[in-house]
Amino acid sequence: MKRILLFVILIFLSFFTFSQKYSFIEGKTSIGKFVPHHRIMNELIDKTSFGFEVNYLTKNYSDKCYNKKYKFPYKGFGLSFYNLGNPEVFGYSFSAYGLMEFNLAKTPNFEFNIRSSSGLSYLTEKYDKDKNPYNVAIGTNINYLFTLGFNASYQFGNYSLLRLGADFMHNSNGSTRKPNLGVNQVFLSLSYSHLLLEKSEFKYSEYSRERLSPHEIYIFISFCTSDEYKEIPESRGGGFLCSSHSLAYNYQYSPIGKVGASHDIFYNENLYYYYDSERDSLMMRTDKFSEILKYGISFGHQLIFNRLELTTFAGFYYYQQVKKTENFYTRIGARYYLSDYLFINLTLRAFGFKAHFIESGIGVSFRKLSKTIDN
Repeated sequence: MKRILLFVILIFLSFFTFSQKYSFIEGKTSIGKFVPHHRIMNELIDKTSFGFEVNYLTKNYSDKCYNKKYKFPYKGFGLSFYNLGNPEVFGYSFSAYGLMEFNLAKTPNFEFNIRSSSGLSYLTEKYDKDKNPYNVAIGTNINYLFTLGFNASYQFGNYSLLRLGADFMHNSNGSTRKPNLGVNQVFLSLSYSHLLLEKSEFKYSEYSRERLSPHEIYIFISFCTSDEYKEIPESRGGGFLCSSHSLAYNYQYSPIGKVGASHDIFYNENLYYYYDSERDSLMMRTDKFSEILKYGISFGHQLIFNRLELTTFAGFYYYQQVKKTENFYTRIGARYYLSDYLFINLTLRAFGFKAHFIESGIGVSFRKLSKTIDN
């Protein structure tokens, strides 16, 4: 969890290293519903979900590469409070996050945008076999927050914007402790943004890859802990070591995108065991180190914005000795380049909608100096 917090802080710092031209304060209110994806949840959602956000947004009109290609996006951070549909079982969430908003279409006064945010949330209620046995959604108070939404904005006057939007929100601990079905919510939202500060002179800098070759080879290693289900939605106790080891190749086909392939090795101590429902006990499946390793090949894309890259990979296992029904996996998340040759990584590895573990770690990139990549 410390690695997750460090990653979020670094994203925040990347937004505000240089002063922006426009600064806005935004108030946002949302109303919606908890989306049940387990049969026990259907009987527990007895109230409407609602929430409030306070966001700080910045925007500039620099003609630098990323800023121009992404049509001068909004960047910022915020704080939120949300009701999760049943306060007694699922509680409330308090969150801090970074956000970005990209324009998809616009007219002189109207814009259609996509917004995404990522951060940490504190959920007031979690699973407890004695005090809260029905909360099969969340097994920890601290969770990872992700939201994705679309909005239509209208500018009136010189200082104000009104947004009407639809949002999806997900809270999860990445299977660090069970249960972890996750909390999913959908909302309709209305927000008002007001201009706080306008600066006619400002500095804006971007991390340039123009002097580097488009061909990149990198090594990535992660370490974390994970947990698997028992017969009932209860944790084994956590602390089962997991690790990813990847040797990969990327090709940067434009200033804002890479495609690549990765050879992955996964180590997962959970695979030593299985749960015997008749004995109501955790049993040893194997004691061989080689049988808890999985080997896979994945292919994917990385979307570049300054030092931040959004990673989406999908792959298949060509070697595994246990849980052979899980043939495929995905890796979705982000990485942040501290320098030309060093990055930190935070991605979620999953099988379908089932999270396996969070890959939080560090990587080394190898790229030769080369001619400028055309913009």
